[in-house]
Amino acid sequence: MGNLLSGFKQCLRCSEKDILTENSLEAVREIITVLRNVRFPGNRWLLQVGDGLAHQGIVNEIVVCIENGSVRTVRNMLDAGWRLEASHALYVYLTRLKKSLIPEHIQSLALDNDNGNISPEVVAGDILGLIQDNLTSRHKTFLGLLLQLMDNNIKLSPADELRGRTLPVSMLPLFFNIENYHFMHEWRRILAIFVELIKQGPVALLGRENRSELFM
Repeated sequence: MGNLLSGFKQCLRCSEKDILTENSLEAVREIITVLRNVRFPGNRWLLQVGDGLAHQGIVNEIVVCIENGSVRTVRNMLDAGWRLEASHALYVYLTRLKKSLIPEHIQSLALDNDNGNISPEVVAGDILGLIQDNLTSRHKTFLGLLLQLMDNNIKLSPADELRGRTLPVSMLPLFFNIENYHFMHEWRRILAIFVELIKQGPVALLGRENRSELFM
């Protein structure tokens, strides 16, 4: 009985472990606050790697700072002008997380092809409802900040470009465990749901007041 109770408590501790620490969240917030209105050369997207323009050593250093929650160092590096590197570092940090940005049991609402007759707006709203009910405050804020950064960047894009589609496509695998089957048969439907998450998520997860304070 004692061993069983001990195992149960250990399982609870594992389930309560958050996707990131409070200090790491604050480091992410620092980066997103600075990047909210940034336009890089050639209208490149935020949150990407491999374009050859960023100083890779600085990117790696910022990734470590995010992981360690070194908020002051991140702030100093942003003040020094390493914004492109911070954008790339944030993307790398997201790829290294040991937990899914959206837990698998919540992802299933989008990945289940039985919802094909339900509008993307409704499915996205249901996903956000489960996020509100199931995730910690820190995890919800993290998702809200990321979705707001993407939403803001899309809105800043020229209306005559297809950039409003390329960012969600590139970020989709970080939020959903897309398998080859989904890419072949369901990716457009899942992408439409993700686009709605980007639109609805900032207000749903940050609230109008917190959102305006961050992006004022």
